[in-house]
Amino acid sequence: MPARRNIALNLLRFVTILAGAAFAALWRLLIPAADQKLEISQRTIAELLELRERAKYVDMPGTIYNGMKPESSRLLAEEQLNQLIDRLRDGLPSKPSKKFVLAQFAKTTIEFEADDTEDREQLVRYLKEIMDILGIASSDGLLSRWMYGPVLGALVDHDSLKREGP
Repeated sequence: MPARRNIALNLLRFVTILAGAAFAALWRLLIPAADQKLEISQRTIAELLELRERAKYVDMPGTIYNGMKPESSRLLAEEQLNQLIDRLRDGLPSKPSKKFVLAQFAKTTIEFEADDTEDREQLVRYLKEIMDILGIASSDGLLSRWMYGPVLGALVDHDSLKREGP
């Protein structure tokens, strides 16, 4: 009988953790984060254009990433990222806000078709590079939810915020 009780208690703990994670994910979706006004300069636009001109999703020596295959998929993904950069270049001067940038990120992640985890991680690296160029510290969980799903993404994002501290 004690073995059944332990199983039931562990199952109850597991369900409680999942319910808490689901609640946290729902809470983040319902309570919008504060917007951030961005300072867009000629230098900022130039840095975005430098990123646009680089080849993307190619082999990165010294890492496990060996580029997106086949080449047709790589070219499509590169074009999608370049279109994001174009939308940011055109829209940021009139809408210099974090919400605008994250909305454009969301559009790009929806369009992204790669199933390979390394390719998805590479897109996240490019998006984080854009965030660094624009001075955005957090995606407010957008990238974590896209990579890991709504429940695990909320947990990953919450854990990373705890490590960064106040």
